[in-house]
Amino acid sequence: MLKVGQVLQERYQLREPLRMQPTRQTWLAVDLHATGKPPFVVIKFLTFGRGVAWDELQLFEREAQVLQQLDHPQIPHYLDSFHLQTPEPWWGLIEEYIPGHNFQTLIHKKHRFSESEIYDVASQVLTILTYLHRQSPPILHRDIKPSNLILNPDHQIFLVDFGAVQNQWASTGSFTVVGTYGYTPLEQFGGQAVPASDLYSLGATLLHLLTGMAPAELAQPDLQLRFHDGHRRVGAYDIPLSRPLAAWLEKMTAPALADRFESARAALLALERCRSHKATVVLSSVAPQRLQIESRPDSIQVRIHPLWTTPLSRLQDLASMTLLTLLGPLALLILSLLPLGAVYTRQAFTTGDVSGISVGLLCLCLGGVSWVTSLNWIKGNLTSTFIEVLDSNLTIQYQLFGWTYWQRIKPITDVASLYSLPLSSEEQTVMLRFHGHSPMPLAYQLRPPDSQVLIETLQYWCDLTR
Repeated sequence: MLKVGQVLQERYQLREPLRMQPTRQTWLAVDLHATGKPPFVVIKFLTFGRGVAWDELQLFEREAQVLQQLDHPQIPHYLDSFHLQTPEPWWGLIEEYIPGHNFQTLIHKKHRFSESEIYDVASQVLTILTYLHRQSPPILHRDIKPSNLILNPDHQIFLVDFGAVQNQWASTGSFTVVGTYGYTPLEQFGGQAVPASDLYSLGATLLHLLTGMAPAELAQPDLQLRFHDGHRRVGAYDIPLSRPLAAWLEKMTAPALADRFESARAALLALERCRSHKATVVLSSVAPQRLQIESRPDSIQVRIHPLWTTPLSRLQDLASMTLLTLLGPLALLILSLLPLGAVYTRQAFTTGDVSGISVGLLCLCLGGVSWVTSLNWIKGNLTSTFIEVLDSNLTIQYQLFGWTYWQRIKPITDVASLYSLPLSSEEQTVMLRFHGHSPMPLAYQLRPPDSQVLIETLQYWCDLTR
C-alpha cells in the first residue's frame, strides 16, 4: 500500500495523492536528488495485481514509450520508470510536474471564459496537436478534455495524461475503446481514431469552457453539439459569440469526420482567420481610409469611400468634366435659337441637303454623351459603396453625400463569384456576379492589396453564412 511520506527507489518521496483508482494511482512526489530545478515530480502507478486487464498494461507501456520520444515545451517530459515488488507489484512512471490549475478546476470555480480566452486556448492546444500529428506515425492523444489541460502561472497551456495515447493506426482486429463520453467522436468509439478525432475532442472541450455545460448536455439527436441560439449567445453564461468563432466551433465538432478540418494545422490557420476578422480592420490605399472593414458579432460591414477623398488629384478631371458637360447643352441651346432652324430643316429634306440636320444631330449626340460621361464620373469619383453581410443576406448600396440612390439585397446563396479586373498595375475594379445575372462592379480603382482583402473578406463571410 502506497502512503504519504514513503520513499521509493531511495529518491522519490510521496507527498500527496492526486488520483486514486483500484488499479491506478497518481501521486505528487519530491525528487530528493533534485539540484538546481524544481523538486516536484508526478508518479503514475499501475498495479500488476488481479483485476488488471491486459489492455490497461499495454496502454500504460505505450504512454511511457511515447513520452520518451516527445520533446515539446508544453508536454510534460518523461523522467524515469521503475517496478515495485512489495507489498504488491506496481509499475511507476515518473513525469515532469506542471504547476498550475487544470481547466476542470477552473470550470468548477465558475470561471467565465471570454471569447479572447477561447482563441488563446484553442491556438495553444492546436500548436501542440500539430506537433503530435506530424510525428511518424501520427501520435493521437485520444482523451482531450478540461481536466487534461493545465494552465500554468505564465499562462502556458500543457497537454497532460497520455494514458490513452495511440501511436499506430488501428488494425482490423480487436481494439481498446478509450476516451471520455461527450468529448469523444463517434469514429473513435469504433476504434478508428484519426487526427481529426483529437480536433473534435478539443472543440468539445472549448464548448465546455465557453458554455459552462458539459458536451453531453449539449448533444442533440443528430449528434451535433448545439451550443448557441439564433443570436449566438451561448450556454448558461449567456456570452455573445461572434459568427466566425461559432462557425469554426461547429466545424471542429461536426459529427461526420469528412465535415471537420483535415488537420490541426488547417484548423489553426482557420482560427487565425477568425481572429483577424473579429476586430475592426481599417485598411488604407492612396486615398486615406478608402477601404474600411468592420466585423461585428453577427455581421460584416464594408465601406468604400469615393475617390474624391483625394480632391487635388481629381481637380483636373473635374474641370474637364465640367467643360464637357456644358458644351452639349450650350450647342443645343444655340441650335434651338436659330430663327430659321425649322425652315432650314424643312428645306433640307426637300432639296436633299442634310448638312444642317447632321450638325443638329451631332450637337444632340454631344449633349447626350457629355451627360452620360458626367454621370459616370460622378458615380466613379463621388459615390461611396456600402456592403453588409447580415442574416444570410448581402446588401449593396450606392450612396452620394450620404443619400442612398441605389440598393440591392440578395441571399448569400445567390453569390456566384467575386473577382478583380486589372485597370493598370496599380488599380483594379472588384466585380461581383450573382447566379443568372451579369457581373456588377463593387469598387472602382482599388489598389491590388485592398481589392484582394475585399474579395477574401466577403468570400470568407459568404462561406460562413451559407
